[in-house]
This record gives sequence, C-alpha cells and structure tokens, in this order.
Amino acid sequence: MKSRARFPLMVKMLLWLLVHLGVLAAAFFLFVAWQLRLGLDSLLSGTAGERLKDVGEEIAVDLRESPRKEWPDILKRHEQKLGMQAFLQLGPATWIGPRLEKVPENVDRRIKEFRRPQRRPLRGPAGRPLDERPGPPLGEDPRGGPPEEFDEGPPEEFDEGPPEGRPGMRGFPPPGPRGRRELENLRPQIADQAKPQVRPDFLVRGRGGDGYWAGIDLPLFNPPQEQPLHALLVLRAPDLSGGGLFFDLKPWAIGGLAVLGLSLVLWAPFIFGITRYVSRLSRTTEAIADGKFEARVGVERSDELGSLGASIETMASRLDRLVRGQKRFLGDVAHELCSPLARIRTGLGVMEYGLSAEQQTRLESIEEDVGELSRLVSEVLAFTKASTAPGSVRLEPVELAPLVQLALSRECPGQQADLRIPPSLAVVADRNLFSRAVANVLRNARYHGGDDCSVKVSAVLDHGEVELSISDNGPGVDPADLPRLFEPFYRPDAARTREAGGSGLGLAIVRAGVEACGGTVRAESAAPRGLAVVFRLPAAKYEKSSS
Repeated sequence: MKSRARFPLMVKMLLWLLVHLGVLAAAFFLFVAWQLRLGLDSLLSGTAGERLKDVGEEIAVDLRESPRKEWPDILKRHEQKLGMQAFLQLGPATWIGPRLEKVPENVDRRIKEFRRPQRRPLRGPAGRPLDERPGPPLGEDPRGGPPEEFDEGPPEEFDEGPPEGRPGMRGFPPPGPRGRRELENLRPQIADQAKPQVRPDFLVRGRGGDGYWAGIDLPLFNPPQEQPLHALLVLRAPDLSGGGLFFDLKPWAIGGLAVLGLSLVLWAPFIFGITRYVSRLSRTTEAIADGKFEARVGVERSDELGSLGASIETMASRLDRLVRGQKRFLGDVAHELCSPLARIRTGLGVMEYGLSAEQQTRLESIEEDVGELSRLVSEVLAFTKASTAPGSVRLEPVELAPLVQLALSRECPGQQADLRIPPSLAVVADRNLFSRAVANVLRNARYHGGDDCSVKVSAVLDHGEVELSISDNGPGVDPADLPRLFEPFYRPDAARTREAGGSGLGLAIVRAGVEACGGTVRAESAAPRGLAVVFRLPAAKYEKSSS
C-alpha cells in the first residue's frame, strides 16, 4: 500500500526549520538596522571607537613629528592607506589641504559643534590644584634662603594646606629635601595629566545618503604651560563599513551565522530522529497491511512515538494470531468436508443406475453442485496450506519457460498466447506452489476474457530478481479494485455467478503461494485494456541436465 502523503514529513520539517532560520535571520538583520537607526555615535563606545582612536593616534604622531608644510602629503598618504577621504581642521576656518565644500547639513552641524577641550589645572597631592603663578622654583625657600633654613614644621601642617601669606605655595610640595622628593614622585602624575589624548568625537551618516562621516579630536602640540593644539580630523567613507574602520560587519555576520548554525545543530538531530522513526512506522504499517504480521519497527524510544511503535507491534502480533487461527479453522473445516463430499459423490454414483431420464437430469445437477463444492474445498485447502504451513515449502531452482508452457496447455488450450521468456531463466520457488499460482492467473484470464482472449507472458531479469508478467486483453478491472484483488473471497463483480467462474480464492492462493516462496505479486491495468499480474521472485541459476 503506497503512502498517500503529498509531502513527506522530512520535507515538511526541513521546510519548517528553514522558516525558523529565516525568521531568526530576519530578526537579526532588523535588530542591526534598528540599532543603526538609533544613531551611529553608539558605536564609538565599542570597537569602532577603539579603531578610530588608533587611527587618530597614528596620524597625530605623524603630524607632530613633521613640519606643517608636509601635513597635506601625510593626509594623502593616510587617505590611500584607509581608502577614504581625510580632512584636517585646525580652527573654525583653517583647513590643512583640501577644504570641505559640499558637506551634508547634519555633518556640518557636528563639525561646528566641535569644542576643543579647555585647559585643566594640574593636580597635586590629595587632588589639590597646583598653582602655576610665577614664584620660586619648586622645592626652594620663598624667602631666598637655602632649603635647610626653612622650618618644615610638622607634616600635618602641609596636609591641611600651606600657611597663608606665602605666595606660590598653594598645592606645591614643601621646600627642602622633602619637597624635592615629593616633586619627583609627582612628575609621572603631572606628565599623565598633560599627555594629549585622541578622542573620537562623532560618527554620522550624511543626510541624503552622502557617505558616512567620522570626526576625531587630535591633540597636535603640548608646549609647557600652554594648552595643547587640538585639531579635528574628518574622515568620509562611501559606505558604513569604511573599510572595516567604522562598522565591521564580519563579527556581526559571524555571530548571526553562529546563531543559525547552533539552531541547525540543535534542530537537526531532533528532525532526523523523528522522521527516521516515522518512516520506520510507515514501512511497518504498510507491511502489516500487506499481511506481513511479523514486521517490526526495530527501534525503541521512550517517548510517545515509542509507545506508538510498541502498540503497532502488539497489534501486529494479535492480528497474526487472529488471522492464523481463522485460516487454520478454515483449513480444518475444509479438510473435514472432504470425507462427506467423497461419500456423497459415491452415493450419487450408485443412485444413477435405475433412474428415469428426468431423475437423471436432476442427479446430474446435484453432481455438478457437489463437484463445485469439492473444487471450492480443494481451493480452501490449497490456500490454507500455502498460508499456514510455510515450513513445508521446498525452494529450488525452477525454469520458467517449461512451467509456463505446461500451464498454458492445461488452462488455455487453443487460445492465442505470446510467450517471451529467455531460455534458461529460472527462479527460486516451490515448484508446486508456483505452478498453482501461474495456473490460477491463466485460468482467470480464460474465464473473464473468453475464448477469444489473447494472453501475453513475458519475463525479464532485474537486479537479481525475475519479473514475470501475465497479461490479457479482457475487460480488465476497475483501478479502485486492484489493491483488493488478492484478498480472500473478494470478487470485484458482485453479480458474478457460478457459471462465470471464480470463488474469490484464486488470486488469494496466488499471493499466498508466491509470498511463501519469498516473492511478491501485484495487479495492474494492461495496455490498452485488460489485466496484468506481475510476479517478482529471486533469480536462480538453472542448468539443464544432460540426457
């Protein structure tokens, strides 16, 4: 029995997995797009800001180490290296190299909003600002005397602040050796506070799709006692990636693919496990529907599918016992009917002597009914023997051509027959069962096709099996009845009479005998009309004995 599903479960689950992965991918890209629409400045707090800072420090070092007349060439060199445009603004109207002409409104606003950092006082001990007003050198006595003459006083005095009235002493280390030591300790801290810091200022998309712009605060000089010179480096790239400087899509793509791959890895075993088990269930139920009650799923599961498989195997075992019991009962009944039928036929043979002509006619009708009943009992016995006694089957190489020719001469004498069987082609089968199966098919063709029916018998070797086809040009069978032709006592024509032949067991005996030999049989419509019965049996090497 073929599956009626239009789409296998595997295909459906794979399609659902693809839909699931597609939804994840769409959600991922929508999230990225939403993040970008919120503003690109948020990227400056991550790796994009670090990359811009590194580029700014590299350019700032090159500019600080070169005279100003070489700065345009330095910018051009970095433009070629970065693959984008670079502009340097020293002041509101001072540009090094080419001047920005056509700037999107939002980018121009960010450039004008750039504020150079204000000078911050250097910090001394405890965070107190160091006074930079003119005064004596650090660590010397403001009175002009040597440091040794200055009364340092208790340490607590300077922890609370210098005494009032001493100009230039607020926040400074005390004079003398102690002050010099503290000054030496303060030098790294003062140097760190005075060190210029590169800072990414903005990252925006030009309004109207005019590229992507980044601004970097570059401190170029750090003269003593003066505020460093801060310049604004403006970079313009045609796309968001900026050569991987603004937005590196690779980590996002890798992350998205990792999520999709993880989903696939987690889903795949689940999908393939279910579909494989469902396929086993389908094949097992089809085998049971074909009468192979010994079929088993063969795989144990601890979920609902496992319970279903166990239920199917239990059902098959019960059906096997039920059907075998019915066939055994049928065989026993048929066997018990043989003796009464034999006695009836003997009694009828004795009674025919001394009867009138009218009584002789009635007696012949009774004998005909008894003969029909005897043939039916014989068919039932043959069916039950093939179905319930597989141990009595004797498999051997059987040559096809002589067996089919003998069956044709017995069942279809005088009918047109087209025999196409290669010589020495043989099958592995029980000779008696296979001969009865072929004879039953030919008998059906003669009964339902009439004396003018032609029979075509052909055989081919296909992948280690022999396919034997017996077809006729009779009235055929409705396609809806084909799957049930081999059921016991099934007759597609409900109005068929005894004169038309057939008890509904002929093709059932065919299937039982062929399956007992390890083969299969099916019925199909013949072209242009008629019925074809196709056997498939294991091929055998057959060698004729020399006479």
